[in-house]
Order: sequence, then C-alpha cells, then structure tokens
Amino acid sequence: MLLLAGLVACSPSGDVRATSSSISVANAPAPAASPVQPGEQITRRDLPPEARRVLTLIERGGPFPYRKDGVVFGNREGLLPKVPGRVYHEYTVPTPGEADRGARRIVCAGPLNSAAGCYYTADHYTSFKRIAP
Repeated sequence: MLLLAGLVACSPSGDVRATSSSISVANAPAPAASPVQPGEQITRRDLPPEARRVLTLIERGGPFPYRKDGVVFGNREGLLPKVPGRVYHEYTVPTPGEADRGARRIVCAGPLNSAAGCYYTADHYTSFKRIAP
C-alpha cells in the first residue's frame, strides 16, 4: 500500500507548486482477529432481521436458500471455541443490496440452547459474537 502526502512549495519567485511525497506502509501489520471472549454475546432481538430468519431455518432444519448453507466451517482462524466431538456448520445471512452471499454468517456447533451454541459474524469471520440462548 502506498500513502501519498501532498505538500505545497513556494519558489523564490513566489510561484506556488504542488509536490508530493510517498510513504510505504506495505509492511504495516493487518489488524489481527481475536478469539470470542466470554461475554461477547448478541441477543436474538439485537440480530439483523435476516439473521433472525436464518436462526428460525436452522431450528427447523431448513430448507436453506444457499447451496453452501450447512457446510462444515473449519474454524481455521481458531476464533471459536474448540468443542470436542462437534463440528461447526455455517449458514449465510443475506445482506440487503449485496449481489452475492455477502459477509454475514451464522456458525453453529450444536443447537442454539446447547453449550456449543451459535455465533454471528458480520465481517466474514474476522469477529464473532455468541448468540445468547
């Protein structure tokens, strides 16, 4: 990434001219994602309406509108708790105005009222909030 900073210089004759300098920030670290912390929860009521509809579909067992709904979520980022004997599954939460699946998902490792529960992400797995049972 290149950051440009504009400067204005004045010549001895009084002419004003613009100059620029650049600073490279290519090696600046990207913000790191952090694991879900206890207490980072969202209530069903506080979810977007589209997420509430997806939760209802999850509780009913479908049918789901997207082909990838219900696929295994690998938790490669390691942000969700490891639950022995359980596998996470992800579900698309539609985003109004998006032509594709968008960035919002619900990821579950068991029923909503289980200890494993479900999590909501609005930023494509950068952060999660546990959906309060």
